[in-house]
Amino acid sequence: MLETTTTSRTGTRIDIRNVSKHYAGATAVEDVDLTIEPGEFLTLLGPSGSGKTTTLNLIAGFTDLSSGHIEIDGERVDNIPSHRRGLGVVFQHYALFPHMNVEDNIAFPLRQRKTPKAEQKRQVAEVLETVGLGGYGQRFPSELSGGQQQRVAFARAMVFEPRALLMDEPLGALDKNLREKLQLEIKRIHQEVGRTFVFVTHDQEEALVLSDRIAIFNNGRVEQVGPSDELYEQPRTLFVATFMGESTVLRGDPQWQGKEWTLGFHGASVRGVAEPFAGPAALVLRPEDIQLAHREEEIPAGRQYCPVTVKQNIYLGSGRKFELELADGTVGIVRGSLAQGAGLEVGDPAFAFWHPERGSLLPDTGTQSAT
Repeated sequence: MLETTTTSRTGTRIDIRNVSKHYAGATAVEDVDLTIEPGEFLTLLGPSGSGKTTTLNLIAGFTDLSSGHIEIDGERVDNIPSHRRGLGVVFQHYALFPHMNVEDNIAFPLRQRKTPKAEQKRQVAEVLETVGLGGYGQRFPSELSGGQQQRVAFARAMVFEPRALLMDEPLGALDKNLREKLQLEIKRIHQEVGRTFVFVTHDQEEALVLSDRIAIFNNGRVEQVGPSDELYEQPRTLFVATFMGESTVLRGDPQWQGKEWTLGFHGASVRGVAEPFAGPAALVLRPEDIQLAHREEEIPAGRQYCPVTVKQNIYLGSGRKFELELADGTVGIVRGSLAQGAGLEVGDPAFAFWHPERGSLLPDTGTQSAT
């Protein structure tokens, strides 16, 4: 029976221990160590080629490990074939059988497990209601929209009560409005069934909407794992800071006095407190943490600031977004209310300012700002 409760967490625990996958002359995944808790919605997020889909395939058993091991509820599954791991999988391409109606498509994994027909019928009807397709059982895939076909794919992956549901960019082929609608549906289904969901995407906003935690991949490694607010507000690397949303990056060579630093760059010098590190640094500022002033004397006392030139003034309906240029050519982003930067036009000189406690000082690894 497919459990539907908002309080029960019935999913499995998945432990990925020092897992690597090497192909001839290339490394797809390198020393990934990750625990997915029972009932958790964990998203593997990163750019194309970062290792997130390979990691999902290693969990599913579609790809063999080069080193390390994977445990499901404490049992090592390295040598267990994919069809015996008890995991449901949903792909971007729905892979529905065109000659079968919806009920038969969903019932396929139950038939494979030789579930009695009466039980098949009951479980299919139940999961159809869960995904919002009650009454669609006799339709064929060609009679369904893309979003409806994806719901059928979800239903088929969940109907046999998998230990966990693995999803590889399942919404990638859908238009923006439908994609956003199905994101909320997936979130609702996860809350209802209480099982472990592992979701792969390259879309930061999608990851923020869906996840309990996010694992950010880069070059085959996990750069940081945590809840979305932690990744956004407390990034540990410059890649995480620039990949998770827009940012302004100020670069320079910091001078340290204990934990206090001073960073000089073209047109300004700023200060703050952080754990010391060697080498060049990058101060990462989020768009909502920066404000604009026409003149230096308008800047409130105690704020950090630097001179800028307005390159774009974009009306967003509920607010405004400014693209700025610093003296060294760095591009900056400011986002705020309609009153933010009132009267500033393209080409105007201005001052960007922020509270000194905002921003993250990180080692400058050369990663470009994701603006």
